[in-house]
Amino acid sequence: MKSNQSNSKSIADHLAELSKDELITLLVNFSEEIREVEQALALKFMDVGGKKSLSQYKKIIRASIKQHADRHGFVTYRKVPYAVTGAEKVMEKANEVAKKGEHLQAAEIIFTILHEMGDLLQLCDDSDGIVGGLIHECLSSIHDISVELENSASKERPVLFKMLLEEALHPNLQGWSEWKLSLLNSAIYVMKATSEKDLWSAQLDNMENQEKNESFYSSYFFEGAAELRYKVIQKFEGEDNAAEFLQSHLDMKDFREKAIASAIHDRDYNKALELAEQGERKDAAEGLPGLVHKWKEYRYEIYGLTHQVEQQIQLAEEFALSGEYEYYLLLQELYGKDAWQAAYKEFLNKLEAMGISNWRSAELYRQVLVEEGETSRLMEYVRKNKWSVLQYYPHLVGDYAEEVFLLFTQIITEEAANSTNRKEYQKVCKKIRSLIKAGGAVPAGEVIEQLRNDYPYRPALLDELGKIKID
Repeated sequence: MKSNQSNSKSIADHLAELSKDELITLLVNFSEEIREVEQALALKFMDVGGKKSLSQYKKIIRASIKQHADRHGFVTYRKVPYAVTGAEKVMEKANEVAKKGEHLQAAEIIFTILHEMGDLLQLCDDSDGIVGGLIHECLSSIHDISVELENSASKERPVLFKMLLEEALHPNLQGWSEWKLSLLNSAIYVMKATSEKDLWSAQLDNMENQEKNESFYSSYFFEGAAELRYKVIQKFEGEDNAAEFLQSHLDMKDFREKAIASAIHDRDYNKALELAEQGERKDAAEGLPGLVHKWKEYRYEIYGLTHQVEQQIQLAEEFALSGEYEYYLLLQELYGKDAWQAAYKEFLNKLEAMGISNWRSAELYRQVLVEEGETSRLMEYVRKNKWSVLQYYPHLVGDYAEEVFLLFTQIITEEAANSTNRKEYQKVCKKIRSLIKAGGAVPAGEVIEQLRNDYPYRPALLDELGKIKID
């Protein structure tokens, strides 16, 4: 009885019975034997702030990396989740420090993680994005700290601003425009004085010049930099100057979108339409169909706001013919019930023709045929694409049973002829079961008998055929 009571005690109960010295001895022993316990205790009692503590954080991060790296220092794909455990624990510490309001200390810890993960990224297979995800978590946490200090009178604000500018120049960020821009964006929140704005602008100028000198560079950094400049102008110079800046950068997609949205908000629909049409022409000339589509969508929205139904119908039909189902529904609404009945057949003919060269149009064509009960046209499509009978037979078997069963048997016999193993025979038998489900029990029995006669020396096939229940 006494033994049972002892077994029912929890670990907490047992620990509660130990003296303070016994607990200390137990923890010390565990920390000496288990690395994770040592790290957890070190983080728990580590002093926050100062170079010494940052050095200890580095050791914890590097210890788990070293433990799971090969002899060349490379961390393989499967070892990456384990290699970052030290960094994850230090990140937890940083979040804990930030919650206490120790913003600069938290930022220093986060930047330490960022540096170490930047190094690791060059020496691991991060196919799952685990290291990259931790870097993004660091940048997000830094952003949160910056927002927290935005309206603060604390002396921490200007110190963090300088830290952010310095970190944006860190060697580990070379080649990573997204990270640089993220830090400069965070700096905007803690930027107050004109001198800080000038320092920030000068650094961004230098970064842009460096990007231009690279052998290969994309427009990503320059577009992102322009977005940040726009935010700074809004903050320091007001909306009028920001609007002027916006108008001078309409060649960039995001700025053109902002300009269109602004014009719509101000009910300057002519201006909004002009901006959309300009973007459409520009991007069509540059062979950018995705952006052309975006500007057309804005045109559609503007036509709706200005009650230009005919223009909306033209665009809705264009989108629908390219396979966009939502615009097919909108097209019906725009026509109205009576007018749509008159236009429907012609639209269907156009959609069928478009489907010859556009798979999305073909997909929508089939969907419409099913939804509208166009069994005759659906059967015509299936005749040209007989394997599609496997998908559409439920909609056709009522009016075209014999033809559907014939297509099934043709497909089954063809597939059986090309099958060589049990797995493939099972696929053949699955189609026979579908034929039975379609109401074709008689032709199913006939095709089973035919296969038995044609392939008497395929025992695996005969075995699978024997499992089919026709009744």
